[in-house]
Amino acid sequence: SGTAITLVKSFTDTVAIEIPKVKKIQKQKSFWWSMVSWVVYFVFVAGLVWGLPQFLSWKLHTEYPMAAITSGSMWPELKRGDLVIIEGVAKEDIKVGDIVVWRSAPAGSAQAGFVIHRVVKIGKETLVTKGDGNFKEDPAVGFDQVVGRAIKRGEKALRMPFVGFVSIIGTKFL
Repeated sequence: SGTAITLVKSFTDTVAIEIPKVKKIQKQKSFWWSMVSWVVYFVFVAGLVWGLPQFLSWKLHTEYPMAAITSGSMWPELKRGDLVIIEGVAKEDIKVGDIVVWRSAPAGSAQAGFVIHRVVKIGKETLVTKGDGNFKEDPAVGFDQVVGRAIKRGEKALRMPFVGFVSIIGTKFL
C-alpha cells in the first residue's frame, strides 16, 4: 500500500498512480566505529591539554606560558578567572609598566607560588612590582625570580576572560 495520486492530462483523461512507500534506511553505527571515534576524540583533547602548553612553552621561551588570574590585585586590567599568555623576557627587555610573573618563593618550597603584577621600578639587580588594585608596592624581586612577561595586545595585556577558571577549579580538586 502506498500513496495514491491522481494526474490530470486533460478534462477527459485522468490517470491514477499509486506510489509505493519507501522504507527508511537507517545507518547503524558499529561498535568499533563508535570506539574509534571516542579514542580519536580523547587523543585530540589530551593533545590539546598537554600539547598546547608544551608548544607555547617552546615557542614563548618560558617554563610557564600561561597564567590564570586568581585574585583581584590586578583589577581592572586583569580580572579573576582571566587566562594570560606569558612570554620569556630578558632582564634588559623589562620596562616600567610591563606586567610580569615572578616566583614568590623558591622553586620546590612548600610555599612556592607566582605573582603577576606591574613593574613600577627597575634597579640594577631587582625590580619592584605592584598590583593595579593594591595600595602598596611589593618587596623588591630579583630578576632571577621573573618567569616572564604578559603578552600585550596594543597597550593592554592579552587576556582570555573566564578561561582561567578551568585551572582555578582544577587545582581545588587535585
